Amino acid sequence: MLLVDTDAARSARVARLGRALDWSVDVARGATEGIVRLGAAPFDLCLIHLALPPSDATALVLKARACRPAVATAAIDGRSSGAVEVLRAGASEVIALPRRAEDLAGLSARLFERRASIRASRSSLVVGDDPALAEALAQLDGLAASDQPVLIRGETGTGKATMARLLHAAGPRREGRFVAVNLAAVPPDRAGVQLGRDGMRAGWLAAAHDGTLFLDEIDVLSREVQQAMVQRLTAGRQAVRLVGATRHPVTGLVERGVLDPELAACFGGSTIQLPPLRARRSDIPTLAEHFRRQVNAREGRRVPGFALDVMRRFSQHDWPGNVRELQNLVERLVITAGTRMVVMNDLPSRLRIQVLDFERAARDMPSDGIDPRELLAELEARFIAEAMGASSDDDSAALVSQKSRRRYVA
Repeated sequence: MLLVDTDAARSARVARLGRALDWSVDVARGATEGIVRLGAAPFDLCLIHLALPPSDATALVLKARACRPAVATAAIDGRSSGAVEVLRAGASEVIALPRRAEDLAGLSARLFERRASIRASRSSLVVGDDPALAEALAQLDGLAASDQPVLIRGETGTGKATMARLLHAAGPRREGRFVAVNLAAVPPDRAGVQLGRDGMRAGWLAAAHDGTLFLDEIDVLSREVQQAMVQRLTAGRQAVRLVGATRHPVTGLVERGVLDPELAACFGGSTIQLPPLRARRSDIPTLAEHFRRQVNAREGRRVPGFALDVMRRFSQHDWPGNVRELQNLVERLVITAGTRMVVMNDLPSRLRIQVLDFERAARDMPSDGIDPRELLAELEARFIAEAMGASSDDDSAALVSQKSRRRYVA
């Protein structure tokens, strides 16, 4: 535990309670020292006394949630004016000054039980353990306890809606409703009505009251509607947690005038960046198997698995549609296969043949050019060699010599 307090005698008493539980307790005398300690060593819990100035206490909470993994935080002394600020910044709760070791034990039990339940609920929605995905989940852990707006950034099909649901389940409004709206599928005038002045009484904001409102493709909103949302968010009147999502880099949207700068500022640094599937290739076999089992159970199929060359091709493909594309393809393959293994001939033609990287080939082209007919003959020879199981370095794959490429001038 890291304890941050300006009063030496008071912090010594609380530290003794933690050590009575066999905890390792570190004490910092202020926000600056506390931030340094958080950056230098891993902690399970950060306890902040609100005798600190509100801005200092908030900075500590933000630093704790930015750690990897995020550090659970709680604040002492709810009578302080800084209690609301630290809760908004992401502190899990505000407690009275601990008088007994049991008070600290109860606090840690609540915080870690909550973290365990969040991770258990996550396991049914998130598949994979690639470091790129782990980084996104660490960002979620750091933002979960806060009630601040969050922006989720990622390509189409990366799971932005799933991440928003996880954020809601882990947040302070998890007992409320989760309302998801894909703004790209909503006429602009209807979106304006739903989020306009009457929206608090009858629109999406009312439907998500005391819960979370997820707005996918938030950048398609008109600037007028975006500005109305900014006014509501900055006035502090919203009774929902706003989670937005976009496929595009935020900086570019602001520069092009698509996203209102003040709305972008409302999200601040509260952003979750989802990796594309090509950036987490180690998860592709796990995802494919997960979807196969799902379709088998749902559709009554008994497909035992994928041939090795099929799984290898899955891992090589760039998946421009990301996880959604993989899921849709596996569903079609399993339904078609029925009871047998999925083999290479089941794949669509775009996956059966590996497309060459022509941009890289052009960079490697000889200065005196190539004969395209002879290049095609060499490619054919290579495909035959691969089909026969020969190595690409074998003489059988080099049926056309390098010298025969020189007659064509580009």
